[in-house]
Amino acid sequence: MAASVLLASVDRDITGAEVSLRIIGSREPPTNMVIQIAITGTADVHIQGRIARDAPWQLLGETHSTSAIIHVKAVQFLRAVTLNVAEGAKVSVWADWGW
Repeated sequence: MAASVLLASVDRDITGAEVSLRIIGSREPPTNMVIQIAITGTADVHIQGRIARDAPWQLLGETHSTSAIIHVKAVQFLRAVTLNVAEGAKVSVWADWGW
């Protein structure tokens, strides 16, 4: 899916730190997942995961400041944390599986 389509589906702009992630797929994730990050303007996105509800969140990979597609091993809990979002910037993060 093109980044422009993802950004067009964002229902609001965000400013400041916020947790955001949309997941498409079945109830149980597979071994591998694809995450698409779409950013217009200036923002940083951290993809984080944890294996249990009481486990600490761990950073998966590097900080992203531009749109990207990344592949990760699936974990039980997954989130995207957006930081340093400039006024007028948009961030959309999707995790997808279904192959």
